[in-house]
Amino acid sequence: MRRIAHTADRRVLTSAAVTVGAITVLAAVGLTIDTSRPAAPDITPLAEYSPEPPPATTPPPPSTDPTASEQAPEPPVDPGAAHIEPATIPDGPLGIPGIALDAYHRATDRLNAERPACEMDWTVLAGIGQVESNQGRGLFDVHGNTIGRILGPRLDGSLPGTAVITDTDGGRFDGDPDFDRAVGPVQFIPSTWATLGRDGNDDGVADPNNIYDGALSAATLLCNQGGSMADPAARTRAILAYNNSLAYVANVNAWAHGYAVNAFPLPSDLPEIHRPEPTVEPPRPPEHCPEGWEGEPTAAPEPAEPGEPAPPVPGCTEITPTPTTPSPTTEVPSTAPTPTESSPAAVPAPAPAPPVIPGLPVIELPCIPPFCVPPRPA
Repeated sequence: MRRIAHTADRRVLTSAAVTVGAITVLAAVGLTIDTSRPAAPDITPLAEYSPEPPPATTPPPPSTDPTASEQAPEPPVDPGAAHIEPATIPDGPLGIPGIALDAYHRATDRLNAERPACEMDWTVLAGIGQVESNQGRGLFDVHGNTIGRILGPRLDGSLPGTAVITDTDGGRFDGDPDFDRAVGPVQFIPSTWATLGRDGNDDGVADPNNIYDGALSAATLLCNQGGSMADPAARTRAILAYNNSLAYVANVNAWAHGYAVNAFPLPSDLPEIHRPEPTVEPPRPPEHCPEGWEGEPTAAPEPAEPGEPAPPVPGCTEITPTPTTPSPTTEVPSTAPTPTESSPAAVPAPAPAPPVIPGLPVIELPCIPPFCVPPRPA
């Protein structure tokens, strides 16, 4: 059963503790959050971070106790998103899309089952999703994929505060064969995704453009920093690993608290984050019209509603089948009259003339009915 942030009082106390703890950490290290725009913003985006994968754990040896299987609790079952209709999930606090809310809860449940010491909170993931892409702009298909790729700036060193990262995925996820770009609703770059990308909806593919995969991978990145998300210092350290900006940490914490208490953050709680905004690449039209259609696709089709047929592809016209005509036959129709109720009985056709023998006279006998067909009157 999904654990949904305990009670409202606990959420308020936890979020308040996080805020107070974050201020304590900043005061201890002598740092302040500068809300003015500096000349050269010091931001280390996620693109510059490539943590080590979580250490592999050795499974315990099998028990020799015959009653152990009866006493051991069953592992939590996460059916993934393949067994639900995400489009039917209602929106959550502050209008968060239902499918994104479901993805954050599933990622939280899975991480807490795998690593209980992390004490992952779904509101932290929701805060990251809000700050990174405004919850994917709220546009997802029924499988949790963003409608149109959400891309960060090109990491070619042309923008201050960004790294230079040459292409690592052949443009598979970001569409850029020369340099990497952050991708998806929680903004992973392909080089980091190659290390941390996880399949969150059990479809066999880890895709940063999918909110289920992105949420589980973001939770893994945060938990890899060690400590508990309920500890303000550990939580701040984890979010800084996602984006090395104290203003970014303040924004994520403010939105996480807002989702916990269902109240929008105050503008004073959201200091400006000096970073380029991600761009949205619209869906590309298919290369060919579907079978039974002709033309040249001019745009991507609209997403299909659950249980409804796929909408037509713009620029494609359905081929109207042409009626088939019966092929002409080679059979020669008979010229003999067909007997009817008003006509006399059918007369047998005359026998073929015997062959002419050379040297003998030819005698033509008159036609005597009923042995031959009399000539018709003119």
